[in-house]
Amino acid sequence: MYFCRLLSFTMKKIFLLLFILTFQNIAFSQNNVIEQVRTELSKRREAKILIPKSEIKDINLLSKTISLDYPKGEFWLGYVNEKQYKNFLTLNLKHSLFTESFPKALTMATNLSQMSSWDRYPTYLVYDSMMRRFATSYPNICKLDTIGFSEDNRLILALKISSNPYSDIDKPKFFYTSTMHGDEITGYVLMLRLADWLLNNYGINQRVTNIINNTQVYINPLANPDGTYFDSINLANATRYNANAVDLNRNFPSIPNGFHADGENWQKETLAFMAYADSNEFSISANLHGGAEVLNYPFDTYTSNSQSHADANWFVAVCQQFIDSISPLAPLTFFRDVTHSGYTNGGDWYVVDGSRQDYQTYFKYSREITFEVSSDKSLSTTQLNNYWNYLKGGLISYIETCQKGLQGYVRDSLTNEPIRAKIFINSHDAFNSEVYSKASTGYYYRPIQSGIYSITYSADRYYPKTIYNVNIASNSMNNQDVILAKIPDNLGEIEDNKFLINIYPNPAKDLLRVSLPENSNIFSYSIFNMLGIEIMKGRINDINTDISIKDLNKGVYLILLGEKTIKFIKE
Repeated sequence: MYFCRLLSFTMKKIFLLLFILTFQNIAFSQNNVIEQVRTELSKRREAKILIPKSEIKDINLLSKTISLDYPKGEFWLGYVNEKQYKNFLTLNLKHSLFTESFPKALTMATNLSQMSSWDRYPTYLVYDSMMRRFATSYPNICKLDTIGFSEDNRLILALKISSNPYSDIDKPKFFYTSTMHGDEITGYVLMLRLADWLLNNYGINQRVTNIINNTQVYINPLANPDGTYFDSINLANATRYNANAVDLNRNFPSIPNGFHADGENWQKETLAFMAYADSNEFSISANLHGGAEVLNYPFDTYTSNSQSHADANWFVAVCQQFIDSISPLAPLTFFRDVTHSGYTNGGDWYVVDGSRQDYQTYFKYSREITFEVSSDKSLSTTQLNNYWNYLKGGLISYIETCQKGLQGYVRDSLTNEPIRAKIFINSHDAFNSEVYSKASTGYYYRPIQSGIYSITYSADRYYPKTIYNVNIASNSMNNQDVILAKIPDNLGEIEDNKFLINIYPNPAKDLLRVSLPENSNIFSYSIFNMLGIEIMKGRINDINTDISIKDLNKGVYLILLGEKTIKFIKE
């Protein structure tokens, strides 16, 4: 009996010792991981971590804490900067540092001639030279735009390809942009090659000629140059984040959570893209990423059950068209690693706040899809030609979406002057899905599925007009011009100082005149953009005061005068 008790006591001690050793090993292991992550952060400003799916109880909380990426087997991949990692550690989730397990061929082109076979990535200087050469070689159909500058003052460039690139003509505007995450570089070369293909084939290939004659195409191959060229010699060291270790695709205004849902100031790159969107009012766009192969349509910040887009059926049809246009030479598994269809609603995949896709779609009344174009973020240069051949048809067919839908002009019934009007599809539009006509010409374009619709056209100081039974045929551009009658200025006029304030001209180009009633007590003004951000203010010194607005970007603004807010348009 004594021997049995002694054995039992000894076994308990052994089990206790093993438990303590196991716990110490786990604790030591996690401490070792934390040290590895912090070392990586000190070298690169960011680190990639793997979190077991079994550890995650609240995926939305995790996505708000770090930049959650895509599932990799039984793990989620996440990116962290120092602040994000500190917050992540409070969640007490097991994790490990993720590193690439095999080397890849990421051959660099150090001169223009080396890009001729499209099996290399350009250095930044070669990229800059390519963009400039496109514009100088095809001046009749191509113009080089500067969107802005990165945090490290690298140029963010775009090509405008159009039958009249130096004018804002009345054709739909299409925008391709790539590599907002600096380490997702497949789309970078795809966009350069697409621009080259369009420019080389204008007037030769009928499909290309139709695109350029009927669409204003903008292509920005590289949205985050500081991340891509973190190591200017080797793109294998590219970072997802920008120079301030900020995820640019979480840095835009969030629909439900305000302007700075990521807790960061707007970066120079973000501000540049928002200003570019203000100036151009794109109708359809796409943002190219990597790390998966799937098309991801709005919204990112909502699941389809909680808030779907009014044009969800249009998005699905466009995605299906893209998938159908993929080359039959592609592997059977191509664009099947996330969903069997090859496309998904963004939030149904995983919820993201502050994405460029949602900003363009909701705040700018556009239609944007995120293209995840390669499961490997940094595609080996030996595969670049294959991926162009696989995706060329889909990339082209998406631009051709701009040749279908509804377009027309909205003008004043007496003067025939253009009107900035709201075009609203009744019993259909919701949640900022409507579109607006251009203030300068009254032109509008509305992408939409074929069908019979009732459409209301409305504008400030005009009687609204509803057109019934508008038949929008499939696979064609349908035209609908509208004239609106102005409401008489003295209709229902109220004799009160705050209703006698006037601004003109509207739209205005360089000067906006504020006219106030006699004995006004208004001595200052503030101008806000449509996000509610004050961008300009000044003094009112007379009842008739001219305000210089020549430095404002084209777009719609609000001016606050006393208690009255008036909308105006900068041409």
